[in-house]
Amino acid sequence: MCIDPIESHTVLDCENSVRLSDYACGIFESLPSRKSVKKAIKRGELLVNGRSSETGHWVKRGEVLSVIAQAATLPVYRRKLNCVFQDQYFAVVVKPADLPVSGFQVRNLQNALAQNLEPSSEVDELRPPRPVHRLDRLTGGLIVIAKTLSSAAHLGRQFERREVEKSYVAIVSGPLKEELHLSQPIDDREAFTAVSPVGRLKHQKHGELTLVMAYPKTGRRNQIRVHLSNAGLPVLGDKKFGGIHAGRGLFLFSQAITFKHPKSEIRLHFELELPGKFKRYFPEGDKIIAASHNHTD
Repeated sequence: MCIDPIESHTVLDCENSVRLSDYACGIFESLPSRKSVKKAIKRGELLVNGRSSETGHWVKRGEVLSVIAQAATLPVYRRKLNCVFQDQYFAVVVKPADLPVSGFQVRNLQNALAQNLEPSSEVDELRPPRPVHRLDRLTGGLIVIAKTLSSAAHLGRQFERREVEKSYVAIVSGPLKEELHLSQPIDDREAFTAVSPVGRLKHQKHGELTLVMAYPKTGRRNQIRVHLSNAGLPVLGDKKFGGIHAGRGLFLFSQAITFKHPKSEIRLHFELELPGKFKRYFPEGDKIIAASHNHTD
C-alpha cells in the first residue's frame, strides 16, 4: 500500500459547518469533482488526520486532509490482453467481447489488468490500474486504463466534460441512407448519439444490413444499442434489444478513441482494425471506414 500522501491540506478556516464531501471539492487537483471526492472517501483514499472517514464527517479547523493511492486486494483473472499503448500514466487495451469490465465475479477485465500492464513508477501509482470508463459486457474494443490517481482524475474529467471522442462500428438490421442524430433519454438522463451509414448489403439469411459508425456524445448504459433499436435499426446479434441472432455475439465494437494525454495534454488518437466477424459480412470494411473518414475530413 502507498501510505505517503499525494496531496495534503490543512483546514485553517472553517467557520460554518460543512461536510467532508462538500469541503474537499476543489481542494485537491487529483479529485476535481464532487463525484471523484465521494469515490475517494468510499475507497479510503481521502483521509482525515491519517484515518479514513465518511462523506458526512463535519470538517473542523486544524484537521489535515490527505489523498493517498490505496492498493486494492483483488482476485487475479489470468487472461492475456492486447495492450495497444501504455506509459507511466495510462494504458489503452482491447477489451474482449463478452467480458465484463468489473463486477463481483473473478472473470472481469479489472482483475486481468495487473498481470498485463507494467507498474507505474509514479508516487500515486494505482494498484491495480483502473478503467476510467465502461463498455457493455458484450461490446469489445478499446478501453482506457488509468495507472495513477492523478491520471484517473484527469481522464475522468475529460469524460465528464465530453471532451473524449469515441467511435464505434456496428452492423445493424435494416437500411440507413443518411446520418441520424438520436437523442432519446436513457434512465431519465439525456443521451445523444450520431450515426452514419458507411456500407450496405443484402444478406441471404439476415436481409438488408448496414455497416454504421456510431459516435456517442454521452455515456449512458447500453446507449448505442438502445438508440439504434429505438430507431428501428437493432444491432446484429443484440437479442436484448431486438437484434437478429447471428451466432457470433454482438456486432458492436469500440473502434477508435481520441483524448488528451493526462500529463502532457497532447491530443492522442487510437484506432483498431475491424474484428474478423465483421469482415465476414463486409470484407472491405476497414477501407470503407477509412474512406468515410477522408470524406468527412
